[in-house]
Amino acid sequence: MQPDDDPAMRCVQQVLALWASMRASGLAEGDAQADISVRGKNGGELLLDLKRVPVAAAATDSELSQLVRSVDPEQVRLVTIDLATPGVCLREGKARHAQKMFMISVDAWASGAGTVTLRTFSDAWLSHDLRGHRQTGVQQENAPRLAAALAEITRITGAPIIPSDPTSYATPTMTGFEDLPDEDPDLLDSWYMFEVPRRTDWFLDQLPPGSLHFETQAESPVTFVEVMLGGRVIGYLWVSDNDDAAGYEPRTPAGDIALDVGKEWLTRLSDAKRRGLSPSEALREFSARRGDSRSGSVVADSPQRVSSLEDLQDLSGRE
Repeated sequence: MQPDDDPAMRCVQQVLALWASMRASGLAEGDAQADISVRGKNGGELLLDLKRVPVAAAATDSELSQLVRSVDPEQVRLVTIDLATPGVCLREGKARHAQKMFMISVDAWASGAGTVTLRTFSDAWLSHDLRGHRQTGVQQENAPRLAAALAEITRITGAPIIPSDPTSYATPTMTGFEDLPDEDPDLLDSWYMFEVPRRTDWFLDQLPPGSLHFETQAESPVTFVEVMLGGRVIGYLWVSDNDDAAGYEPRTPAGDIALDVGKEWLTRLSDAKRRGLSPSEALREFSARRGDSRSGSVVADSPQRVSSLEDLQDLSGRE
């Protein structure tokens, strides 16, 4: 089998080329993480399944392809690489960084066919932010950059862009996204209507069945502290004694690690509830503990108060 006939090599070469073009456009930066899967010709069985493999920005074809060399190319039907990349958007001329801004997904079949999918985790290209408020300046700063990147992807792949189906957040087009109509912001608030409930349900699903937990919603002002891991803030622990409520809000720009540690904090909150602690007592207990690599640590002297949980959830989504 020649290298060009090896779907693993084709997949690696294409994902690296696309990533390089995104960095050249100023949309991607730094190192990335890759999920790599290889399916076989015999019933599509999973021959290789690697998650969150660190990939350096200076990675070469040979370095990344070593990860799939353990699989016989003759047995391969499909190779998929999902590359999560940090990125940059502009807000009033200032660079705002997110640990997971794009996902570059490449599928390479043994038949020679292939697909490329680009996903974004930022609202910087939209006419309205995820809270439904118009952001003309932000869109003007960023949408042309995304359109240029899509044009370069078309040049590299030699294939036309096929927009995906509309989602709860936006409607993709060949050059970016459609403008949303100017409606009541509450009707366009996809962050509060879809994203926050989705991740809250996901966190609760991580607890054992029948586990006790504090209320997940609060009508009163909430007190919160920052949670730090690896030198950056990844989320916020919050409490409201008036509502017997407490929880963890991941800081979305911190990437997947912000969600990973949520299970640990929700487990600790559940244990505090079982022991009869109030939300604020639990928060004081956590603040006094040493941090660890699984959950991070509460930032000393970081307690803050906001008028509503919704305000904190809004904060958690900002770059």
